[in-house]
Amino acid sequence: MENKTRTEDVEIASLQWTSSWGSVSSNKPLPEVPKPTRTQKIRDYIITTLRSLGLNLFVYFFRSYYGFGLDEKPKVAFHRHRGKALFRSLIHVIPFTVAMVEIIINWRGWYLGANVNGLSAFQFAAKLHEMAMQSSLAVIVFSYMRSELFSGSGLPIGAMLSGLQLTQISYLWSMELWGIALSAISYRRKIGIILMIMLAVVLASTTGPSSAVLMIPRLDYWPAGRTNVWMNITSDELWPSRVGGSLVPESCSQAPNVSNICPSSEWQSIYEFLSIGNQMIPSPYTNGISVTPYSVQVSGRTALRQLIIGHHRYRNVTAPYNPQVAQATTQQAAVADALSTVASLWSMALQYHNSPFSNLRDVVQTILNSYNQPYTLASCGADVIEGEADKRPIAFPIPPGSSPNMLKKANITMSVLEMMAIIYPNLTRSEILRTPGPTSEYRIKWVELPQNPFNGTSIGAVILQPAVNETQQILLCNLSAGWGSSSMNISSAPASSGTNVATSSIYDASGKLPQSSDYQTSLLDSIFRYELPLFPQKTISIGEDWARFLNPMVDAPNTTVFNALMSQKLIHKGDATSAGIILAGLLANGLSRIGLDSQIQGELRTKRDPATNFTPPDASIWFSGKGDIFKVDPKQAKDWVNFRVDSSVEGYAYSIEGLAPKLTGTILLIYCFITIIHVLYSLLSGVSSTSWDSISEFMVLAVNSSPTDKLRNTCAGIISMNVFKLPVRVLRSKDEPDDDEHLELVFGSVDESVAKKTRINENQRYGTMLSREGEHEAIIK
Repeated sequence: MENKTRTEDVEIASLQWTSSWGSVSSNKPLPEVPKPTRTQKIRDYIITTLRSLGLNLFVYFFRSYYGFGLDEKPKVAFHRHRGKALFRSLIHVIPFTVAMVEIIINWRGWYLGANVNGLSAFQFAAKLHEMAMQSSLAVIVFSYMRSELFSGSGLPIGAMLSGLQLTQISYLWSMELWGIALSAISYRRKIGIILMIMLAVVLASTTGPSSAVLMIPRLDYWPAGRTNVWMNITSDELWPSRVGGSLVPESCSQAPNVSNICPSSEWQSIYEFLSIGNQMIPSPYTNGISVTPYSVQVSGRTALRQLIIGHHRYRNVTAPYNPQVAQATTQQAAVADALSTVASLWSMALQYHNSPFSNLRDVVQTILNSYNQPYTLASCGADVIEGEADKRPIAFPIPPGSSPNMLKKANITMSVLEMMAIIYPNLTRSEILRTPGPTSEYRIKWVELPQNPFNGTSIGAVILQPAVNETQQILLCNLSAGWGSSSMNISSAPASSGTNVATSSIYDASGKLPQSSDYQTSLLDSIFRYELPLFPQKTISIGEDWARFLNPMVDAPNTTVFNALMSQKLIHKGDATSAGIILAGLLANGLSRIGLDSQIQGELRTKRDPATNFTPPDASIWFSGKGDIFKVDPKQAKDWVNFRVDSSVEGYAYSIEGLAPKLTGTILLIYCFITIIHVLYSLLSGVSSTSWDSISEFMVLAVNSSPTDKLRNTCAGIISMNVFKLPVRVLRSKDEPDDDEHLELVFGSVDESVAKKTRINENQRYGTMLSREGEHEAIIK
């Protein structure tokens, strides 16, 4: 019974609706529309353009100024005219053009200089561009929704004003959008409407920030050329796996004759390191703590380098192994000098080349591949010799930086030193006592330790401390060294003194910091990591004949380098810690000087400057990255060490480098693609409309529409999803048979035969409602 009543209600409503549209099937011909004059066409194009750009207020002024009348006239709701479609597409021109310019400039790259005036203006312009793109997206959405209102089978109520809610992200979980999803329209149309709205909301929310990212120039380092560099030395010669005394001239055994190629050259830098460490915190505030500097400078022929030294405790999570370990590294001197030469040549090329790079904050030359530098570790443990009769064996700490799992457990003991150690049976304590040098000074005896069982050791050292009575205190030190993959940078800022300073970062073979589950380490603020067998990639075996050159005689105090350094040992650290720091520093500094007599090879590519007749390096090849600045014979250079040097300048620029520009550029490309599709469709079909693109116009259309019981009890708000699921169309209607047609919103299902007869005609004006005007006049009277 209930179903029958509902069916009758639907039929009655359908009859009532058909009655109000009783003249639809009338055969009365439509009134002939006079052909517009040229002046009227120009006026229509001007009004169309102003309305398309959202300048409705100017339409009012235009009509008032030219006396077209200020009363409302019948209007065309649905145009099919390519000319008007073109003019209505003008709203997309500015946001689309700006977006494409931003993408192209960033894609191609554009260096602006060290400073850019008016950066805040770029932020303001990006905001205006955001508003323009949001208006453009709203037009696209409204065009799609209007086409559904005009000619489709109806549009859910929740989608009618979606173009005005694009900037509200909450629309994505509103009842309006869910009403669309649950509506009875076809699945294909439903998916199309939802995807259109969701894409437009996402774009409206992200195109603004995307425009700001691409529009505002960024201060960073930008590519400024690259070249390959060759040095007349092989990789095995520059980074040998075995270091012997044959690599060092005998003159390096005496400090007065020490030159840059000697392993002990600039040992005074380590003295400064210790001296600064003892003075960084005044004595009343030390509280028993020593603070050491991060690094000290050492030099080659042309470049300053950083000798980085640190000390900390290795913490092994599986065994009671917690030694104090000293670490050191510095850039390879020969490579740093070569990079310094490249930096000087780059600056020379810039002086004679008209380039935007002339205005820069800093320029950096970088080697990212095929470069190694020495990394060293030292760990020392204390022991004592009870005279010549002491027959106990000695033991060295296990190789620092190695996991105990790498070593044979049978060789490890805790009974000799206060830390895990490996007994070395080939050296007696009486032999140690016969080490040359005054017993009142610190003396060193170098000991080559076998890889079995000292896996990862480079060399051992026995340090005899100044003797007290017949008891001899000693330190047994294990040193590890290796070549590790690194990068090197040299900065030559315009404001610098002209000396190039090299810095570096560590990389493992995969370009990442090596990881290990055996150790939890703190490594000089993450500057380098040393964990065998992961890093370094190439360990070094050091001969006693080479190690002795680390400790030559010094004339001024008539002592050895090591004794002079230990005289400045850290006040609040024991001898073991200071000795480890000194040995690690000396070893890293000495290894970095291998191959220092090698140089850059090749003929320099030059280009004559007509103004000065000078032949500087050819910047056009170098800065563009299209070729190498050095020409070499491929056969001669096949075994030489080869690096690629990348140049970069600091300043403001546009570039697609980085994740943010790539992501934001993609977002703007999606916007541009959608805009092009919309404009092409409009121009090819000629379909366009500016009707009902504001809440006010929709409200007036609703007021002029016939009431429906399907919207009962909604005058004070809507809380039911069913209302937003209702389909709605805009159809033609007549109140009386002799009336002209006007447009109405029709809610609910409509018989398709009726809808087909009452669809909006293209290029026809609508708006007159004579009978209702008569009723209105009667009410006023």
